[in-house]
Order: sequence, then C-alpha cells, then structure tokens
Amino acid sequence: MKISVRTIVFVLFLAAIAVGIAWRLEWFGSDEKKENIAAGSPAGNKEAPPQVIKAYVVKGEVLEEKISSVGSIIANEEVDLKCETSGKITNVQFQEGSMVSKGQLLLQLNDDELQAELKRAMIQKDLLEKKKARDEKLLQRQGISQEEFESLTAQLDAQNATIEAIKSQIAKTRLLAPFSGQIGLRYVSEGTYVTPTVRIANLIDLSSVKVDFAIPEKYMGVVKKGMKIIFTVAGGTKEYTGTVYAIEPKVEAATRTIQIRAVCDNRDREILPGAFASVKIVLNRIENALLVPTQAIIPEMDAKKVFLVKDGKATPTMVKTGIRTESKIQILEGLSVGDTVITTGLLQIKPGGAVKPTEVE
Repeated sequence: MKISVRTIVFVLFLAAIAVGIAWRLEWFGSDEKKENIAAGSPAGNKEAPPQVIKAYVVKGEVLEEKISSVGSIIANEEVDLKCETSGKITNVQFQEGSMVSKGQLLLQLNDDELQAELKRAMIQKDLLEKKKARDEKLLQRQGISQEEFESLTAQLDAQNATIEAIKSQIAKTRLLAPFSGQIGLRYVSEGTYVTPTVRIANLIDLSSVKVDFAIPEKYMGVVKKGMKIIFTVAGGTKEYTGTVYAIEPKVEAATRTIQIRAVCDNRDREILPGAFASVKIVLNRIENALLVPTQAIIPEMDAKKVFLVKDGKATPTMVKTGIRTESKIQILEGLSVGDTVITTGLLQIKPGGAVKPTEVE
C-alpha cells in the first residue's frame, strides 16, 4: 500500500503542532530544570522553608527535691465530754462555743443521796475517833486488851476508806474540763438524765494542730523527726509550716507507706480540725540546677536526648536527667547555661533540619 505525499505532509504538520504545544506547557526543558523538578523543589532552585518551633533557653534555677503527700488536720487535743456516772443534770456551767480552762466545772449531776451518805459516814467516823481516844487511856491502865484496841483502830480505818469512796462517787457527779480549750455544741439540758454513754459536748484544744499524712516506704530513712513541712488546706492558698514530731515505726502493708505526724502552731485558730491538707517536705535544695520542660525530653532505648537550636538547625544532643518536678526535669549532663532547647514539633524535626523559633522562653 502506497502512502501519498499529501498524507506524509499532513502527518508532519500535526507532529510539529504537538511539539509546539508540549514546549509551551514546559513538558520539555533544560536539564537543570528537570533536575530541580525531580528533586521536588516547588520553585526549582529554592530550599524548603524552616520548621516553626518553640524553644526554651537553659538557665540556672532553684530546685527543691521534695515529697508531696495529702493528709488530714487533727486537733492538738479533742474529747467527747461524758459523765462518769448516771444521774440527772442539775446545773450546766458552760456556754456553747466558749473557752474553758483545765479543771473548770462544766456540769453538775444530782448528788443529794451521796451527800447524805457522806454526812452519815462522817458522824460514824467522829464516834469511832472519840471511842479510840477513850480506849487509849484504858489501854494504858490495862482496862482493855491490845487486841480490842487494834480492832477499834481497824474499824476507824475502814470508816475512813468508806468516806473516801463516797467522796469519789460525789466527784464523779461533777464534770470538769480535762484541758483548756473551746467547747463545741451542747447536746443535753438541765433536767436530762444521763448515763456514761451520753455525749454532753465536744472539747477541742486549737492552740496547735497536728497534720497526719503518709509517705512512700522508700523514704523511711530520709524523713526524720524535726524536719519542716509546708502545707495548705482546702479552700485556701496560704502556706503553713509544721514540724515532724512522730513517725510510725512500721510500714503499712496494704499501702506500703509510713504514717507521719507533724505539729503546727495555731494560736490564731485559722486551721480547723478535719480539713484536707496538701503536704510537701523539702529534702534537698539546689541553687543553680539546669532545668528544661519535660516535653523537651525524647526517650530512647537506654538514653534520653533533646534537640538544640544551633545556627538555625536542629541538633540532637544526648543528656542525663535527674530530679523531676511538676513541669520540668533536671539535666545533669549534656547541656550548659544558654543552650536553646526545642520544646514543640519534636516528631517532625529531623537532625540538621532548618528550624525557626517563634517563641523563646
């Protein structure tokens, strides 16, 4: 089959048009342009923009190694006031919420029957004493035997013991304050018949308060009597200082903790028993520690590293860490004061990649 010259010319014409279109669309170009396109550079010979990050400048800071715990506030002394014997209340000698002194009479029960018994016992004692005085003279004249005189003396001693027992029973009808403090709410009134199980009121000594809390057993040899604690109570931000004065000599098996008790002066009565307490014990204080935000640390198999900003590039650096706080961690080796540590975008950063800090703390 023969192809005409006209056909060949037409085909060549179409091919020329196609080449022109390809040239206009930059399907073809210089070798340099092709290499730039193959390298993925959007502008041909321009580099990728630096990654935007945030950074932290390392500086010396005060670091406190401390134990944090939670505990409860208890009163220095607290007791539910109750009578030692049963009886009807004849007189209430205190006001709710008032301050009382040690030994102050708070409440009186009916003691009429006991007072009558005491009076009768005193009369019997008086008679025995008079008889003993007469028998002493008879014994000197041998009017009675030694045995009779000793029997009378024993009766007098027994009568004295009876009187002391009655006085003891009378004392139990009087409720005295066991220590100085503040009376709480009253739960009885005059005329109430009470027994030793009936609660009269609550007495609290608020001149100081105790702070009970627990620490992990690994600190059993670190926390000592006399160490200072700092604590706050729920609903307030004021910090109070206390002193450790008692340590439970055993580890709680269920929690693996040791119970600690500290005391704090409370003469202004700002702290109330029963309140929740957040406790801190400072174990060590380092004046010029190197700290970085915890998010700057990248853990690896057996080490840790950070990225530093050097000459606009991300430079990985291995570090050794120490004490951890709520938001920062101590760097023992690998960093110096003035180093700039990258704190964001760590998953996208590549060693040697260009970075641009937008916020430096």
